[in-house]
Amino acid sequence: MAYPAQAQFVSQLKRYYSLYTGGVIGFVVLLSILEQMGVPNKVLGYIFLGVTVALYAGIGILSRTSDVAEYYVAGRRVPALFNGMATAADWMSAASFIGLAGTLYVSGYDGLAFVMGWTGGFCLVALFLAPYLRKFGQFTIPDFLGARYGGDVPRMIGVFAAILCSFTYVIAQIYGLGLIVSRFTGLDFGVGVFVGLGSILFCSFLGGMRAVTWTQVSQYVILIVAYMIPVIWLSVKHTGNPVP
Repeated sequence: MAYPAQAQFVSQLKRYYSLYTGGVIGFVVLLSILEQMGVPNKVLGYIFLGVTVALYAGIGILSRTSDVAEYYVAGRRVPALFNGMATAADWMSAASFIGLAGTLYVSGYDGLAFVMGWTGGFCLVALFLAPYLRKFGQFTIPDFLGARYGGDVPRMIGVFAAILCSFTYVIAQIYGLGLIVSRFTGLDFGVGVFVGLGSILFCSFLGGMRAVTWTQVSQYVILIVAYMIPVIWLSVKHTGNPVP
């Protein structure tokens, strides 16, 4: 019975996100029409930000749960394809989109080392850490270290290492978030940071990893379209071939 239920679940996800993709494309076309009609960019920015936050908040509310496994690991039933989309969206985040793009612009080919390190880190986590978390039935690295080695000392070492490793990444994320919100809305940078963080908290607080996973899949659709449009356009412009 489990397999047909999972197959039906996957089929529903494909249908929902196909409709979502069509809605995103339609929304972009609508914004383009409004821009051609002379609607100010500041108003368009507020519309774009408002619709985006409302969408993610809606997903977060619909994904709300009080089950521990659902909150921390999305019930361990996310299909591989959608899990990969969520992971890719996490990789293509503000730190990557802004930070790595800027690094490549400044450093040229030498900056590719950062891209490889960034990508390799995701692969190392997936291959060497995630299986042991699942095996020990734990949700976080500190919990795993505490269960594996016993006592609070390994757990505290894990907490310290996680905070240390995440600090640089989170700072880049927050800075990019403030830049994006302030650019779209005209708000002050500091206000934009708090508005953006408040929106993220609201979207993820009720549903945890379950809500984050489905919002990340939604974000992936937007990001991959945003990545591919300029690449395809440049390919057509320079080679006459839409395939880069």
